[in-house]
Amino acid sequence: MPVTDSADQCAYPDDNMNDINIRALIADSMIEMERTDTYLSVEESAVLDKYDHIDSRDKSFYKKVMDGTSEYRLRIDYILDQFSKTPVTRMKPMIRAILRMSVYQLIWMDSVPDSAVCNEAVKLASARGLSGLKGYVNGVLRNISRNKDSIRYPSKEKDGMEYLSVMYSCPEWIVRQLADEYGPDRTEAVLASYMEEKPLSVRFRIDEGARRQALIGAWTAAGMDVRINPHIPDAVMLMHTGSVTEMEGFADGSFTVQDTGSMLVSELSGAHPGDTVMDLCAAPGGKSIHMADKGCTVYSYDISGSRCDRMTENIRHMDLEDMITVEVHDAVDFIPDMEHKADIVIADVPCSGLGVMGHKSDIRYRLDPSDIGSLAKLQRSIIDAAVGYVRPGGRLVYSTCTVSRSENADQAAYIMHKYGFRDVTDSALAESRITPPEGYAHEPGDGPGLQILPDIWKSDGFYICVLKC
Repeated sequence: MPVTDSADQCAYPDDNMNDINIRALIADSMIEMERTDTYLSVEESAVLDKYDHIDSRDKSFYKKVMDGTSEYRLRIDYILDQFSKTPVTRMKPMIRAILRMSVYQLIWMDSVPDSAVCNEAVKLASARGLSGLKGYVNGVLRNISRNKDSIRYPSKEKDGMEYLSVMYSCPEWIVRQLADEYGPDRTEAVLASYMEEKPLSVRFRIDEGARRQALIGAWTAAGMDVRINPHIPDAVMLMHTGSVTEMEGFADGSFTVQDTGSMLVSELSGAHPGDTVMDLCAAPGGKSIHMADKGCTVYSYDISGSRCDRMTENIRHMDLEDMITVEVHDAVDFIPDMEHKADIVIADVPCSGLGVMGHKSDIRYRLDPSDIGSLAKLQRSIIDAAVGYVRPGGRLVYSTCTVSRSENADQAAYIMHKYGFRDVTDSALAESRITPPEGYAHEPGDGPGLQILPDIWKSDGFYICVLKC
């Protein structure tokens, strides 16, 4: 089979076409991401916006296959390498995209007949000028289809790390790092939780108590599965929502989309009405909005002008412009005018994002082991600026959306050792409205702060340490 290491130039279907081949759109998106290193969420949003006129079922199919193929990519490639004489890494980009998305449909989508998956893949290869490879595509896919119940996977007993890497489609270096910190059994539980279907996490406005039940009733009547968040009183978790912007209550800002971990930052902060809060890496603004909801005056900063613009739009939508000031600012640079002015400083710093792999599956393939070290250095630069904003007796809330000790507990220990802050996370948790998971206990060996792991908290992985000046 002809092979190449270069990416094919993809040509999206003409947006004036009434009948768009949705599988061609998926293949083109995969190639575009490979060629330009575009994030999955960015590519999906761009394509669904461009082809907004296509049938809602096609939109749903596009997103399901894009998300699923990304989530299971490493395992898909392991399967393909068993049935293809040409390794995945040496396939032509279009063939690689067609085979990956087709294997996802064969193994994980029972609603699509295997014969249709194979036939559509062959037709797409021909349509993209690769008719000479029709037999190859057909042979590989039909062989997988016939043998999908007897695919050979790594032995858990012989090589537990390779087993976890392949079965949960996570690079082995990440698996080993997690296993070093949490042990293999807990690592498997965390990885398994990433693969579960994720609900939409929603927080009601604090002053929306009277309307809350009405909205829950309306959403339930619209076919959504509504579950009360077990940890936070003002939040629910939703399944089968459709478009968030079309949900009742969205237009008037009665609720906001916010993950549990992000909500816990504000809940643990101990904020009171009238407090001055600095949110140093604030976009997209969920924590700033939450703090303003609590009656705080908030100064929100982000290094990106475009993200600040989006944050401003979110704040305006929630009608909180009078409570939140947004500025473009690099968090490593100290602002002299704000020295010792803040009751609460939120430093939700840039991180590896290992805690949000369940929502952002492509993170696992984009990271390199060296990224952890470079991010830790950036985090310390932000910390060194952040501590100077906290008034005597105030609080610094250090947080990340990762599960790496070097980015989390080690950084909190650095703040305590160098700047004399005290870890008050346990007392903040006891005084808050938060209900921890059953059986949760902070053991002495766990280090400072609260490490939220997704298998127990049923949220993204998050780390929060409340430190008092």
